Amino acid sequence: MQKSQAELIKLLSSKQLKKQVWISQTILGLIAVILAYFLLDDLQIISSFFFWDFYDWAVFGVFSAFVIVLLDVILMKVFPKKWWDDGGINQKIFQEGSYTEIILLCFAIASVEELLFRGVIQSNFGILIASILFAVIHIRYLSKMVLFIAITGLSFWIGFVFHWTSNLFVVITLHFLVDVILALLIRTGRFRHAS
Repeated sequence: MQKSQAELIKLLSSKQLKKQVWISQTILGLIAVILAYFLLDDLQIISSFFFWDFYDWAVFGVFSAFVIVLLDVILMKVFPKKWWDDGGINQKIFQEGSYTEIILLCFAIASVEELLFRGVIQSNFGILIASILFAVIHIRYLSKMVLFIAITGLSFWIGFVFHWTSNLFVVITLHFLVDVILALLIRTGRFRHAS
């Protein structure tokens, strides 16, 4: 008999789940490098997406991340937990471990995913394709309508921010802050089912 995702998650430790996340991010990173090699005329295009612009960083990166987290927390309090429950994955990954480990993991996730989905895919195929692919790789959210709508909305917002700024530094900051704040809310026990 096939076990449910929640039952499988219960069998894995936080350390084992984190290892799986590191493996998946390594695979996505390799995919980003391979796609960049084949899709970009010049790999220096990627470096042109990294530049400092305080206004864009503060408004589109930092401020919008805090607004997204606030909206996320409000929606989690409004809707029943079962609508937001991702099978316990985020809870299990972030409830244990050092703060440094959580910060590094969130930074790796944001950096790899934004390099792949914005720097390579969006710059070649546009916001629609990049945003849909980003949402789909978060497969555990597909069976929960509220989670799927939230991740799709976040994906399109990040896509528009990249479209407006052409700055991977800004979207990595945005993605990182959303992930790390929610992860730290889980780690500190302040929000038990933050996604």
